[in-house]
Amino acid sequence: MIPFREFLLRIRPAVNRRIAETTGGKADIDPDVLPLLLKGKRMRAGLLLYIHAGLAPAAAPTRQALDLASAVELAHAASLILDDMLDGDTARRGAPSLHLTRGDGRAVLDAVGILSLPYALAAPYGPGYVTMLASAQRRMARGVAWEMFGGPDLPPAELYDAIVARKTGCLFSLAAAWGAMAAGEEDAVVTAFGEFGLAAGKAMQVADDIADLSAPGTGARDSRPGSEALLLRCVPGNNGTRQTLGRILEREVSGAAARIVNAGRCRVPPVVWEPFGQAVRDIVGLTMGEEVPAG
Repeated sequence: MIPFREFLLRIRPAVNRRIAETTGGKADIDPDVLPLLLKGKRMRAGLLLYIHAGLAPAAAPTRQALDLASAVELAHAASLILDDMLDGDTARRGAPSLHLTRGDGRAVLDAVGILSLPYALAAPYGPGYVTMLASAQRRMARGVAWEMFGGPDLPPAELYDAIVARKTGCLFSLAAAWGAMAAGEEDAVVTAFGEFGLAAGKAMQVADDIADLSAPGTGARDSRPGSEALLLRCVPGNNGTRQTLGRILEREVSGAAARIVNAGRCRVPPVVWEPFGQAVRDIVGLTMGEEVPAG
């Protein structure tokens, strides 16, 4: 298999075209919202299609795999609109956040409208896909609610893990499981890849939080509740913070790679173990600023 970064560059145009087809014409999506939907690294879609390509090698993604990849990205885009409102973020994907340019009310309605599109894309492939998508979105909402307004009474490390597993991990888990399902894999393999995707998403969120903590001029953000503040609470004392955060990140990356070995016991070809494990490191690298041009 080619490296994940190269694969991402190759498949991004196809994902963008499918999203443009889905959001244009009779989709009733305001044209002013389309620029947000047509940008992005497409890491979630890339993971889905990378897994599909590894399990069912073909010259190009199937229509089903491409539809599901686009559905995951649209679900992610809708969540970004709401995240920006909750976090008070002023920019998204190189442009002002929608709630600043369109107002809070219209931004909420934009998000609701966009949230309908993943279901329209997934529904033709069976009710199981719809159920999985609905479950992922409920878990995402719960994770963000815990992050913003307080969650269960757990030790900091356990609370952080519970939050990032929900707010970020579950959509990566959905993408990975759908990639295996679209390749026709049995339930055990789908479950194994769902666990792999969950671990990959958690690693991505840890990387994102470390990047936020390392960014200059983040004092205002530090005063608000957020997963990056929770991550700091997982670090005992003030000495060796950077090294400790690095160890936390490496643990998550290694955990994701271990899921591939588990998947291998479910008859996943050994030849894909290493590329899938490296894909997690690529996702972490992209998150921390080692950019692939977003196109």
